Amino acid sequence: MNSSRSLQALVFSSWCCAFAVSAADWACWRGVDGLGLSPEKTVPVAWSKEKNLAWKAAIPGRGASSPIVVGKRVYLTTQTPDQAMHLLALDRETGAQIWDTEIARGKLPAHELHNMATPTAVSDGRQVWVLFGTGDLACVDQGGRIVWQRNLVKEFGPLKTNHGYGSSPMLDGNRLFVVRMHQGADSYVLALDAKTGKDLWKKDRSLPARDEGKDSYSTPVFHRHGGRMEVVVAGAEVLNAYNPANGEVVWSVSGLDVPHPYGRTIAGPTVGEGVVVAVASGFQNRGYTVGIKAGGHGDITTTHSLWKSTRYSADCPTPVIVSGHLFSIRDDGMASCLNLKTGEALWQERLFTENVKVSPVAAAGRVYFTSGRGNTVVVAAAPKFEVLSRNELNEDTLATPAVSGGRVYLRTEGGLYCFGGR
Repeated sequence: MNSSRSLQALVFSSWCCAFAVSAADWACWRGVDGLGLSPEKTVPVAWSKEKNLAWKAAIPGRGASSPIVVGKRVYLTTQTPDQAMHLLALDRETGAQIWDTEIARGKLPAHELHNMATPTAVSDGRQVWVLFGTGDLACVDQGGRIVWQRNLVKEFGPLKTNHGYGSSPMLDGNRLFVVRMHQGADSYVLALDAKTGKDLWKKDRSLPARDEGKDSYSTPVFHRHGGRMEVVVAGAEVLNAYNPANGEVVWSVSGLDVPHPYGRTIAGPTVGEGVVVAVASGFQNRGYTVGIKAGGHGDITTTHSLWKSTRYSADCPTPVIVSGHLFSIRDDGMASCLNLKTGEALWQERLFTENVKVSPVAAAGRVYFTSGRGNTVVVAAAPKFEVLSRNELNEDTLATPAVSGGRVYLRTEGGLYCFGGR
């Protein structure tokens, strides 16, 4: 099956999910701890297919997963027309392919927009972990060899979601975290030994949401505070935090239901500056966003509620927190900036007329919003609306960009682009 072919930096690297990576790396979905925030200062603002393009690499097959960038490598998953699921390793400087490892073959039901290569890989700089929509989970070494492999669907039963699997694995030290939230009998949060693939703990998360409300396509994020870390998970109308060592629920927020039958969770939670933010499905702009004071124990639904905001809630894109503000974009292209502590709307502006599924990321005092056509509008991360650039590719994408080493890596149906100086 394996067809291999050939102290800001110091402090920040300690945040990187305990990875052996540097501040220039983007080692998991939405970067450090899944929060979409880069510490880099020299990130390109403007680009096109001709301007500020370092390289473009052809990618076989399709996928909605994002690139990750670790050390001298870029890693990306894809699925080819023969239903084979691959992990690719590319040279980060040139885009040249280093190896291509086939992980498995197969297909389960999924929305036509995506396929089995939707979850994003994660790496610690020595190994890479991949998860596919078939439930195939694997650890791959730097040479492209499979170290261990499991199929979670075969082990724990069929996946029953309306749109397929979308949650990415997350890594903290030697613990690999996977979540499955669906309409089947067994929703769970699972922690594995990253080196061996063996279970460390598995906690049931079968909650009494309505119908599609049980489905979640969101990825956990890590909240680090007071010398400890929590795994924050959203779905099935509940937001909660788990102790990474044993899976105990530290705190929970319930009642995140929506007034329509499509209450599935796609946008993930995010956290920053003492506030946890969750999005209750904004399908057709009928959802809402909540701000929760971080910390606490037990049921904090009432005690830690800070604000609830309607009109500004996405369905798919996950918001990003920058300097006391929450930046988000609805699927219809309307972006907004809210006061993180109060939920007050500071601005709302239309950035795109095309559909948006991609989550924003932030770097160097800017927020990068990308549409489903691969077009990126860069705005100032500020309470006053200011467009800094509009960058057009006009190629379909569902993949959130990666920011690493002064470059922006953006996957589209046309390939993987790397923008920024050499």
